[in-house]
Amino acid sequence: MIAQGSPFSLEQFKKDGFCGPVQALTLAEANKYNQLFFETLGMSPFEPGPTQANLSAWHQRYRWAYDLAAHPAIVDPIAQILGDDVVLWAMHFWYKEPGNPKFIPWHQDINYWPMEPAVNATAWVTLGYSLTENGCLRLIPGTHLERVEHVRIGDESSAFEQGIGEERIDESKAVDMEMTPGQVVYFNEATFHGSKANLSEIPRVAFSIRYTTPEVTFKMDDWNGDKSRIRTYLVRGVDRYHLNDGIIGTVPAD
Repeated sequence: MIAQGSPFSLEQFKKDGFCGPVQALTLAEANKYNQLFFETLGMSPFEPGPTQANLSAWHQRYRWAYDLAAHPAIVDPIAQILGDDVVLWAMHFWYKEPGNPKFIPWHQDINYWPMEPAVNATAWVTLGYSLTENGCLRLIPGTHLERVEHVRIGDESSAFEQGIGEERIDESKAVDMEMTPGQVVYFNEATFHGSKANLSEIPRVAFSIRYTTPEVTFKMDDWNGDKSRIRTYLVRGVDRYHLNDGIIGTVPAD
């Protein structure tokens, strides 16, 4: 059920491993960025279709996406979680066009990230309506307290090759995070989360932003895939450690 955005609660975040939905963007801002997203894809928001575009690291290429990732209303709760010094290091758009059969299996993000120590907070932001019908974000409260081994999924409809085994999942505790435009869910790097396919006629336009702190080292030699998508941007406070100076990103001009 869609709920009105509530204030961020650090107590809930620590207890459940997530907090939200929190209203961060105004409806006008959400609509503006939703339009920019579809313009960047070269399509109309009224005729959303599939895309082969790379949806990662848009904050490195487009100033509007960087402004989103560094938006004070999104970063303020992150600073409550991580402290005064905040590093933005990744962004990805999780777009599901109408009829998209792919699902995201239950997983813990930290399974894929070689970071030391494993400190991260994610802001998952929706620019449109995110509903059960169009594959909204799903989380399981309290699952952030341990790290679980991931296994091969073996399902062609899965967007990931690996996820958490079915025997570790209690679907009765899963929460469907239905959200309205501009709302955010914040979650821990170990919180179980995933999403179902979009079998509706409504596109799901959302994105995740990953944040950490300056004392975390990115073990780039152990990172899989395109390493260029991992770049650090100090969006709050001071970097007293300079552990990742070799991967500092450049803010796009346009």
